[in-house]
Amino acid sequence: MESGVECADVVHGDYFMGGMMVINGLMAVVLLLSGLFHSFLRRLGQPSIISHILAGVVVGPTFLGRAVDLRRLGMQNAGSALGDTIYYLRIIFMFFLGLEMDLRYLRHNLRRSLLLACGGSAISFLLAVAAGPFFYGMLHPSSAATFHPQKLYASTALFILVLTSTASPVLIRIVTELKLTTSETGQLAIGAAFATDIASLTAISMMVVNPTIFGHDGKPLPSRSSSTSCSTQLILFLWMALVVCVAVGVAVRAARLMNRMRRGRQYVSKYELLGMLLLIVGLSLAVQFMGYSASMAAFLIGLAVPREGPLARTLVDRLTYPVHQMVMPLCFGAIGARLDFAEIGRFTATQFAFAVAFTTAVSSAGKVGGTVLVGRWLGMSAREALVLGFLLNVKGYSDILAINLADKSNVWGDTAQVVLVVASILNTFMAGPASAAIVRQQRRAFKYRSHCLQELRVEQELRVLVCVHGAGGVQAMLTLAELSKGSSAPVAVYLLHLVELQTARKYAITHLYNQSLSKEEEEEEEEEDARWGYSWEMEQVTAAVHGFTTYDYDAAVPVPVRQMTAISSLASMDADVRNGVEDARASLVIVPFHKEQRYDGRMVSRRGGDGRRQLNQRILQRARCTVGILVERRLPEEEAMQQVVAVFLSGADDREAVAYATRLSAHPWVSVSVSRFMLPEESRRRMGMSMSEEEAEDEEFMAEVRARFVSPGQVTYTERYVSNGVETLESLSSMVGECSLFVVGRGGGEGGGGAARNTMTRGMAGLEVEEEECPELGAVGEVLASDDFLGCCSCASVLVLQQHKLHRRMRTWKKQKHKQHSQSQSLPFFPDAAADDDDIFDCDWNYD
Repeated sequence: MESGVECADVVHGDYFMGGMMVINGLMAVVLLLSGLFHSFLRRLGQPSIISHILAGVVVGPTFLGRAVDLRRLGMQNAGSALGDTIYYLRIIFMFFLGLEMDLRYLRHNLRRSLLLACGGSAISFLLAVAAGPFFYGMLHPSSAATFHPQKLYASTALFILVLTSTASPVLIRIVTELKLTTSETGQLAIGAAFATDIASLTAISMMVVNPTIFGHDGKPLPSRSSSTSCSTQLILFLWMALVVCVAVGVAVRAARLMNRMRRGRQYVSKYELLGMLLLIVGLSLAVQFMGYSASMAAFLIGLAVPREGPLARTLVDRLTYPVHQMVMPLCFGAIGARLDFAEIGRFTATQFAFAVAFTTAVSSAGKVGGTVLVGRWLGMSAREALVLGFLLNVKGYSDILAINLADKSNVWGDTAQVVLVVASILNTFMAGPASAAIVRQQRRAFKYRSHCLQELRVEQELRVLVCVHGAGGVQAMLTLAELSKGSSAPVAVYLLHLVELQTARKYAITHLYNQSLSKEEEEEEEEEDARWGYSWEMEQVTAAVHGFTTYDYDAAVPVPVRQMTAISSLASMDADVRNGVEDARASLVIVPFHKEQRYDGRMVSRRGGDGRRQLNQRILQRARCTVGILVERRLPEEEAMQQVVAVFLSGADDREAVAYATRLSAHPWVSVSVSRFMLPEESRRRMGMSMSEEEAEDEEFMAEVRARFVSPGQVTYTERYVSNGVETLESLSSMVGECSLFVVGRGGGEGGGGAARNTMTRGMAGLEVEEEECPELGAVGEVLASDDFLGCCSCASVLVLQQHKLHRRMRTWKKQKHKQHSQSQSLPFFPDAAADDDDIFDCDWNYD
């Protein structure tokens, strides 16, 4: 008898261990296949959720499930085995999903985000109501004899949820990969996705309170409240709402208590983190015991947890990697593992493809069409509205929950679930490439435009992108941008805050835009915020922007400053600057010099000086507009008179510097002087130098400047004859103390100015600086920025300009094309004097 018991225990132990080994193997295969699929699909612009579902399909009954019969181990299929195993992990995943949705992010573009969300969802709602009965009848043809209206209503309601939903976490990842997080389009997309996602999940939260379960014959099964009156069901709903509110209140109170206990600390301990997670799981299970869904309760708790303090910071930092790399693949892999494409009922492959195409088309038409209509009504361009429409059509969270709810309620059969999941995958699959293609087309069109100050009319709008690394550089950058406006010409100022990513723990993108705390909370957490995170630094820049008030002197109204933020490593930050240039359609981008002025007036490298210097060099090399490097030495306030000196030697960069200075001369608070350095004739004859083509362009340009700006008295003009770099240095020294800003061209390379400039700058490095210490400034700019240049450390800032390199190649191409008609068809330096004869590169797409 005892031996028999022992034998039974051994068999039971083998049975249990065999099941554990199979489940561990399934999880390992899902994680491995998810990584392999995503390594390929991410190159096509696809989010990771598609890879997770496809990995689940492979381990499900469609493929591997046919080779391994899990029923011998007491498991129905791979999907149910994975779902039961990760039940508690799913609660953590739903909590983290709610934690990632920061409602305060909606405040940035609340009205427009809500309108876009309502527009796309409204059209999808109408199409779903019209197509819902057809979808039900198409996938349930055998239920005509036993038709029950209640099941049709439930099917249509869930079909509406599937079509109107938007997966905001998936959308955030697509927006981040497309480098749209700093643009208004990306922020509107995230805000609209939040609004749609929260509305969909709220609706699902209400549906799971008392779901109707249907039998195989289509009739509703009796439930605890099926025979009760409407008032009783209302009381039940209110009771569930009270239970959820109590659970959420307990979690929020515990979070605030923990923040108060750990005030001034960066993170909470691992034991406190584990205790908080156990509390969340326990509260969710308690709510489920009362009759509500544990997953939805965890989501609502995550939505309500305070975003400030060390607890939320620890939750996001510690859970981001395991949730996205392990829990999320297993959750969505379990969904894909339930799908059996071989069991689609009576449907043929053609009929199944038609059902998928119909569902996909209805969803895409509703979201894209509604978003485009509202976007055009809000004044957006067609391309921008189209990008928003495709982005808001991504699926992956609310629709999956709705399909699971329908599965538990027996509203849809296996075929309908497969059709809807495949349609959701296709909608998400299309969103990334479609949006990326439109964005690439916009940037391709931008690339072939001529962004050159030399050819920009004085009365035309100047779009300026200024970059800052912190609040200290805001004043000088915005002062310079405001002076660029002139007297009547409009100016569009964009400020890009470049934040260096210094840790491997990445905060969710929406948590970087938190609103300011109250005065009491700010005083309590001032020390903590000063030591950690990006939020404090971003708030400092925002406060500096708000504190700087620029005015249109004709209309006496503030000049708007559009603020953007880019968070990345210094190695990839130049891509953010280029994307900011393209989003702003800027003709000029100004970046700060890698050195800053110390209290004693000397220039020193601060934190990350070498990295910022390399960043400036990459921007000079790759940016598709005129680039300026500002060596700041405390520019005066905008109300003070600015004395600007433009130094002109030779070359395209110097012409760009003078063109910018002449634009500054139109400002009522700016006095501009152009100093031209020239070689004496005897020096030219001694060296056998003849007038080059570059110098001929210089003469034509300066003749235009004298006629348009010097003769009317708007600009002061002087000529200085120098034979070498030493004389140039002496002449520059004589101008020290006369100005607050030097504007010079970088020179060198394609815009170097030829032999004449080289002769005038040879030997200028006689100061105690190394040769080519700062090649990004050029010879003249490096001397003016040097501390060894007498008096310059306390008197004048320096702006070094480099003309758009593509523009130079365009000019060369045009000159070769029109060299036989140079007199009548010459390319004007100031287009308001003559019309441009070739617009092949000057296509101007309206992105606003």
